Amino acid sequence: MANIVWPSSLPQRPTVGGYQERFADTVLRTAMEAGAAKTRRRFTAAPRQIEVTFRVNAAQAATFKSFFEETTAGGALPFDWVHPREGTAAEFRFVEAPRVSAVTGTLFSVAVKLEQMP
Repeated sequence: MANIVWPSSLPQRPTVGGYQERFADTVLRTAMEAGAAKTRRRFTAAPRQIEVTFRVNAAQAATFKSFFEETTAGGALPFDWVHPREGTAAEFRFVEAPRVSAVTGTLFSVAVKLEQMP
């Protein structure tokens, strides 16, 4: 597990409807000239893709910005967080820079793409 931890002052669970997960793709598929494609397992473990959206206030948006830019070095370092669906501790890292959009004058939506490390 990583030494960096998701800040407790940020939401711990995504908004309703703000969660998507893609299971790890570990299968290699080879097309044949005739008949069904052949498949085999390529890896025993691979990262899972997770997309989450949070609603935050201005102070939380500043905390999130600091967490992303400074604590995780712009998303380069992994961090520990409780998996939103499974409820278990896991290691994550950012796949791309988060997107922040205004909901109201003081409420913001933060969209994040993460990968759960195997």
